[in-house]
Amino acid sequence: MQRIIKAIILIVSFLLVFGGIYYAKVRYFSPGTLAKQKGIEYSNVPTVFIHGYEGNSFSFGPLLRQLERENVAKREMTIVVQEDGKLTVEGKLKNNRDNPTIMVLFAKDVADEITQSRWIDKVMRYLYQQKISRVNLVSHSMGGVSTLRYLLEYADDRTPQTERFVTIAAPFNDLEIAEDTEEIFAYELTEKGPSGETPIYQYFDHAMEKLPPNLQVLDVAGDLKDGTESDGSVSTHSAFALRLLFQKHAKSYQELIVTKKSGGHSAITKSTELKTKLIDFLWKKTA
Repeated sequence: MQRIIKAIILIVSFLLVFGGIYYAKVRYFSPGTLAKQKGIEYSNVPTVFIHGYEGNSFSFGPLLRQLERENVAKREMTIVVQEDGKLTVEGKLKNNRDNPTIMVLFAKDVADEITQSRWIDKVMRYLYQQKISRVNLVSHSMGGVSTLRYLLEYADDRTPQTERFVTIAAPFNDLEIAEDTEEIFAYELTEKGPSGETPIYQYFDHAMEKLPPNLQVLDVAGDLKDGTESDGSVSTHSAFALRLLFQKHAKSYQELIVTKKSGGHSAITKSTELKTKLIDFLWKKTA
């Protein structure tokens, strides 16, 4: 019996140590600079990653670590929005033309995108004060809804200009933005737009004319291919609900569907398909 207990303690200790090491690699920064790769356009324009409801370091951390290991983009800053809205900043932008990435974390979850959009605005105004004039924004789930609301309501001449916007599995036409329901809500998306409009969709419909005119958009959805046409939480019909509006008001608009197990709501951000598309959309050299 004692041997079994000792074995269990040993296994648990090993898992804790291994988990701690992995967390440190995901959460914190590594030294050095990138070895520049052919085909990648390097600049000092930061790409800001914003998680959704109940997100954390693991929402985008593994993806950012892969991008750094492949010498595409360098983790340089984490901005934590505290419960009272104050910012805690870790790291520093080094101006090494390493395609810097910034991970935004929310210390407390809020179930409404309005508050989260205001917090995003605080982050953007801080970056502007740090002489950052241009950014790319990558957001997941409710973070996509909040980030778009930020672009429509708060972005101005005292925030960095957003060049590219990536939204991943965002519920743009859902009744509940930050809640999983037993049945996945969906108004069918037709060639003329959604068959029905929720309040959040109606807001975007009326406000989309405020979208930055030179914005390039990549809209990503997941499809488990289990018959639900969803990622297990958000329907593809909802994720792509703003298709016609983006096509009308953005400079360019692209879509990506990540399928099967990789297309799960939380799995998308760790998928090879997304990473490959992000590299192409954000950093690949153009002829």
